[in-house]
Amino acid sequence: KKFMEQIRNDFYYEFIALLLTTGMRQGEAAALTWSDIDYKQNVIHITKTVTYDEDGKIRIGDTPKSEAGKRDIPMNDTIKEILKAQKRKNALMQDSDVMQFNNRIFSAVYGGIINSFVINKTIARTLLSLEEQGTHIEHFTAHALRDTFATRYIEQGGNMQTLKTILGHSSLSMTMDLYSHVLPNTKQ
Repeated sequence: KKFMEQIRNDFYYEFIALLLTTGMRQGEAAALTWSDIDYKQNVIHITKTVTYDEDGKIRIGDTPKSEAGKRDIPMNDTIKEILKAQKRKNALMQDSDVMQFNNRIFSAVYGGIINSFVINKTIARTLLSLEEQGTHIEHFTAHALRDTFATRYIEQGGNMQTLKTILGHSSLSMTMDLYSHVLPNTKQ
């Protein structure tokens, strides 16, 4: 909570908040377009991800990490508010001719594709700022937001099979191997 309060005014706040509230991989969120948001069915269609070519150049790939990665993530009111805030931010940025989003929901500060280095640097900068204010939070990367989503989902009584689908894991055993340590805590 303190971390999210501290990062609230950062350019990448909505991106980080979406990772935390959906369990999406960074590359999946960076590749999202507005046509992936389905308000009729109340889901986000995950159909692509950020990849790197042989030369190390970042691009939007045609498919997610695995076939199971093609999935729909349900939206709740919090997710819809994050998307609404990002839409407002995009409109302001486009009006100022700072960047063009090419229908992508999220872009880097100067319009490029968001990469993990930038997000992890933003997280590190926020953690340092909190440390300077007397609040210590152990260093983490953006992938921890996915883990936090999964952990909180289980703690709230979420079903492991459903979590497997939301996270885009190829097997239930993968989800169980990663998150079964949370289950003893939910017994209490």
